[in-house]
Amino acid sequence: MRRTTARLRLVNVLTAPAARARHDPYRFFDRLLDSERSANAGVGLTAEDEAELQLLRRFLGFIADVPSLSGVGWLSVQDMVKTRIRNRFLVRRLQAEHPEVREERIEAPVFVIGLPRTATTLTHKILANAPGGRGPYMWEMDNIGLPRPEEEVARLRRQTQRRLDQILMLSPSWSRIHPVRADWVEEIYFLLNQSRLHNTMAPMPEYVEFLRSYDARPDYRFVRDVLQILQFRRPAPRWMLKHPDCLGETAAIHHVFPDAKFVWTHRDPHTVMGSMCSMAESLGYLHNHPKAVDPKKIGEVWLQILPEMVERARRERIQMPRESTVDVAYHAMMADPFRYVPELFDKLDLKWTGADEDNLEEALNRPRDQRGHEYSMVHYGLDPAMVDDAFGDYGLFVDNLTASAR
Repeated sequence: MRRTTARLRLVNVLTAPAARARHDPYRFFDRLLDSERSANAGVGLTAEDEAELQLLRRFLGFIADVPSLSGVGWLSVQDMVKTRIRNRFLVRRLQAEHPEVREERIEAPVFVIGLPRTATTLTHKILANAPGGRGPYMWEMDNIGLPRPEEEVARLRRQTQRRLDQILMLSPSWSRIHPVRADWVEEIYFLLNQSRLHNTMAPMPEYVEFLRSYDARPDYRFVRDVLQILQFRRPAPRWMLKHPDCLGETAAIHHVFPDAKFVWTHRDPHTVMGSMCSMAESLGYLHNHPKAVDPKKIGEVWLQILPEMVERARRERIQMPRESTVDVAYHAMMADPFRYVPELFDKLDLKWTGADEDNLEEALNRPRDQRGHEYSMVHYGLDPAMVDDAFGDYGLFVDNLTASAR
């Protein structure tokens, strides 16, 4: 599988001078923040906002310390941080201009959780496209705002799509691993400051340690604030949300959204590990100098992160109402989706319609270049015994769940 193009090498050469700013990341962050404050004079941030921005500043320090980070990698991180700072001010400005937006109720949102590559994307898209369902679109997370004229919406979609197309020109494998379009529903990764998935850009052991004690509740309060804006003066939807990191933060989510439902998709962790590492390898090549990408190191990092996420979620679900979590067996669902997906809708108090059946059929029949990719655990220095040891009895839990579903 071709992970990068010659164009990426050229762009890295051209962007090398701009990447020098990463040698003083905190000064760079402070300049970004000061610029945004000046552009939003009169917009007040909360004490929690200020604290979260300082933690985002700290993340920039973690990634800037990666010696192999390329020019493209630094510019990608720089863009990510800029967007998150800008969105913080934008949301607070809209709340100040329209105080009633805070009264919007986010009713019983559904969070699709599970290890990466367990059909969370398929499940999320089917739920988000259900009548009455709603997921945030890629273009609107880039451009948070109140209802706009259709011409402006079309312009913002085109603008976002151009940016996505540039990424695909640099990393052709991405269209297989995680196809994305400006007008598709997308993960809330783009609304979160911190995420374990940031480690796909480069292994950051100190950042992994930082996240073990990180309080994610402010992140999800910000997600709530954005959802309130996105549904303001529009029909109130049932929000369908997803991001792999949600698996490790179910307690924080439950704290912010007490009536949230979790749809947890389960799959054999042996398959998950190879697929997850393949995704991290593609992103590693996109953000780093090629010779520095070490598949064995990728395997080591994700064999640590993913089992910890599963264990944390299993521990936290015991503290929540039993009905909060709906378990879905990947292999059973994919073997007979037209039986198990309607059953999932019923458990979520959603009506299954002909439109939903059409959506499911379309998702299952998408072109081959928009699904699947090749990977091998051995390439990442992993073997079945290592995975069994890391995940403990979770593999047995998945086997039993799959057997009971059939």
